[in-house]
Amino acid sequence: MPVIPAHVGSLSVAGAPVDFANAEAVLVPQSNGTAYRVADLALRRLAPTAPALVEVSQSGDTWGPVAAVVDPLFGFVHLDMPPGPSARVRVSGASLPVTPVALVRSITVSVTNDAVELQVMGDGYKRRAVTLRDFSGEMTGLSLTAFNGVLADGAPLFIEVGKGTGSQVFRAWVQVPELSHKLTPGALYERTVKFTGHAFPAGSGGAIAWGYGTP
Repeated sequence: MPVIPAHVGSLSVAGAPVDFANAEAVLVPQSNGTAYRVADLALRRLAPTAPALVEVSQSGDTWGPVAAVVDPLFGFVHLDMPPGPSARVRVSGASLPVTPVALVRSITVSVTNDAVELQVMGDGYKRRAVTLRDFSGEMTGLSLTAFNGVLADGAPLFIEVGKGTGSQVFRAWVQVPELSHKLTPGALYERTVKFTGHAFPAGSGGAIAWGYGTP
């Protein structure tokens, strides 16, 4: 969807996951030999609830699974050990196809940390530790009707906001507690969507929630 003046980008939303197998992953330039990325741009958005299998082959004939961490937002693959200069890497999992649905006039994202106090009797100053993180925000745009069903059932939704080819994109899992409508001068029917973050556990206390990056 082309972006027109006075709009910061276009909004796309994900549909149902689609299984894929044996997608090539290429070495990330200037990495330490353990960072790869899914080569097919359409497969770089992965469903976090579906298992991802990473395999390595030294010859291209025999493949074996390896320990790796897969970034489902942007398709990066981080191996525990460098597989070697001639090794090939492939990934199997489920991708999230997206469909452009609206133009976005503005978007705001706020990230917060919960802080708990650690001081004990006798301490002269307060001490705090960051515990849980969260994010929320809102966006205003034309024809944001894709959120009507999400507002009704409360299901998490994968969204992507981008300005066009070559630009970075914002990707996130969100839930929508509020949706408002406004008729603007020029008879443009705008909607404002307020969203809260939805995180999927990623092991070792990590989470998959949102990020900016190159598609």
